[in-house]
Amino acid sequence: MRKVINFFKKYILFFSLAIVMGIAAGGLHWIRKMKEEIKKIEEEIKEKYAEVKKYEREKEKAPSPELIQKLKKEKIEWEKALHTLLINFSTSRPVVPEFKLYPAIEFKEFLFSIQENLKRKAKRRKVIIPTSLGFPETGLPSSEEIKTLSLQLAIVRDLTNLLIDSGVSVINSIKIGVPQKETTLYKLLPVEVEIKGTSVEIIRALKYLENPSSYFILESISL
Repeated sequence: MRKVINFFKKYILFFSLAIVMGIAAGGLHWIRKMKEEIKKIEEEIKEKYAEVKKYEREKEKAPSPELIQKLKKEKIEWEKALHTLLINFSTSRPVVPEFKLYPAIEFKEFLFSIQENLKRKAKRRKVIIPTSLGFPETGLPSSEEIKTLSLQLAIVRDLTNLLIDSGVSVINSIKIGVPQKETTLYKLLPVEVEIKGTSVEIIRALKYLENPSSYFILESISL
């Protein structure tokens, strides 16, 4: 990555960049488990802190200064543990709506809404994006197809938004594949992206992709 960035900095030109990425979509079971752990730690912190405040208000019932210092130290340690959890597990994930009443029709509405919103945003930011996201606009998908298509569409939406926010000049194409690997914790989907921009724009786009809150994993690039 450092070599690539140095190359861009050396040659301030207009680049066409093809990016191949893997996408790790966190499993709902894992996300729920982490939220439960974080909530548990928060409750323990509140309990310890309440003890300290109680002793400060009712000094006649307070234990020794040594115990108070010990409790304060424990509070600080718990807060550090919570902060570490929030930093390490703050990666976002694709938000996919549930279509219950008329799944096929609702999916079409989801598709057209995303396309329209992205076109408006790209126009405001003066970024050229593909006229189509690559999803079928005619016919109605089956219930089995909708689950995968919805996930793919949510990922393409998030990636397009990210690239527009990064300020690239042109998004030539975004091609997304089907899940290649699935576990209880995550799914991996291959995505191929072609973008154009100045060296500064390309570097910024790469930094956006590598942001800890991004669920995109850069695997390879070509110029």
